[in-house]
Amino acid sequence: MKKPQNSDPLQARCLELCEQLIQHTQSLRDYALTPGDIWLARGELQQIGPLISQLETLLEEIKAADSNSG
Repeated sequence: MKKPQNSDPLQARCLELCEQLIQHTQSLRDYALTPGDIWLARGELQQIGPLISQLETLLEEIKAADSNSG
């Protein structure tokens, strides 16, 4: 995935979190499809939960920043 040039630190952080989410999701998929690796898939799922919370918080920050600038 090509990263757009962006100087906004909130949007840059959003891209970073999305990339982490993609990596954990791909690992979860791979582990879930491998016999005996379900425990690893669950570990990846536990990593995804906090990322989603961080993204929700970040989206609220981006929304507030957009409201303040426009």
